[in-house]
Amino acid sequence: MPAPKIADRVADDTGGVDFASPAPGRRARLVTDITVDHGPADLLGRFFLKADTAARQRGVTLEFGTFRELLQVNAKNQDTWKPITSMYDPRYCPRGLEPERAFCILGRDARGEVVATYASRLFEVDDTDTLYAITTSSRMFYDEPDRTKHPDERCEVTATIAKSIRGKIALNGGAWFHPTFRKRQLAMIIPRITRAFAYTRWNIDHSMGLAMEGPTKGGVIDSVGYPHREWDLQLHHAPNGSLRCCLCWMDAQELLEDLQQFLISFDAQVDVGVVQRRAQQHG
Repeated sequence: MPAPKIADRVADDTGGVDFASPAPGRRARLVTDITVDHGPADLLGRFFLKADTAARQRGVTLEFGTFRELLQVNAKNQDTWKPITSMYDPRYCPRGLEPERAFCILGRDARGEVVATYASRLFEVDDTDTLYAITTSSRMFYDEPDRTKHPDERCEVTATIAKSIRGKIALNGGAWFHPTFRKRQLAMIIPRITRAFAYTRWNIDHSMGLAMEGPTKGGVIDSVGYPHREWDLQLHHAPNGSLRCCLCWMDAQELLEDLQQFLISFDAQVDVGVVQRRAQQHG
């Protein structure tokens, strides 16, 4: 499939960047951009349609974006979103965020403002270059850690899965939901779309996320739907602070089973009046 172009490089800081949102109609909507390259076409096709419908009925239109836009949205919303991890920052990972290895999803409200984001990167691990080696060397967070990471920055991992997992791994993150669009089940919808697209695009073996300690206490981790969790991954003196994370993951078969369950049990319909009132309050 013709993958969306997503890896625009940015300047060393976001100062002076024009934060005006692109017109809502500039890009095709998410579902119309997706071709099922790997996996069961019927299941994935029905899932993308239902999930896209569910997002729209909650006032959000989903599209592919660029990592430059992701960085802009992050800088614009620092009051509700800490600085984004360097893993999804094109200033630090221009190669890791090339179109063949990463993508970004943006959710826009009726005015065209970005109110939700999610991203994914592909990592390939084997017996000689494990996920543990990739994380503790900081290569997960920087293309060239020796040159670009902070002097005291380091990553420590005690989760055993980092040493045992193998294959193609889609690492998902860059998650943010505008406060006025929280509690609309978007955390149940957009992460699954991200995982499903990563699966059909890259034929991944596993999908994984790094859940920071704060959001796990708030219950967001349960909405996302990963069946396996293990602590710890700890970042020290990173650009976005010192963080404690939980590794969350599922294999490809569990991913497909989760999508099937979503089709069976998730109600895409909502109280349209409530959504419209909330959207008006946001505007």
